[in-house]
Amino acid sequence: MMQSVRQKNGEAGSALVEFALATIVMLVVLFGIIDMGRAAFAYDWVSNTARTATRYAMVRGTSCSTLLSGCNVGPPQGGYETDVRAYVNSQAIGIDTSKVTVTANCEPCTEPSCPLPCAPSNQVVVHVKYVFHEQRIGNDRLTVARRGHRTC
Repeated sequence: MMQSVRQKNGEAGSALVEFALATIVMLVVLFGIIDMGRAAFAYDWVSNTARTATRYAMVRGTSCSTLLSGCNVGPPQGGYETDVRAYVNSQAIGIDTSKVTVTANCEPCTEPSCPLPCAPSNQVVVHVKYVFHEQRIGNDRLTVARRGHRTC
């Protein structure tokens, strides 16, 4: 015959309390790992998008072929900052585009602002900024920003 196992005095329900505490700790660690993965993805996306958007703007400079999408007939002929923004937004998979800021201009610049398209021998500079909002832990914010530049 089997005998029943009896709890010692004062230990009834202690396993349930230990399980609840361990579960809370494990869930906090798990969600922290998930959010750090999301932040790493956002950083990688911003870095890659700044690089590819700079190339997109460079190829669509003042001497671009009108056969390319985003190369406007003009004047001036070429791709504009709105085209670069549209390109960046089209690359945003898993990214909230309302939190993405894109600026593009030409350097060296002798005027207060040098908008796209850039003339040959000028540099295209594209800044991509993304505000990564941590939704699970308060209102902490992480801003990821990258700058890409190439010579036309």
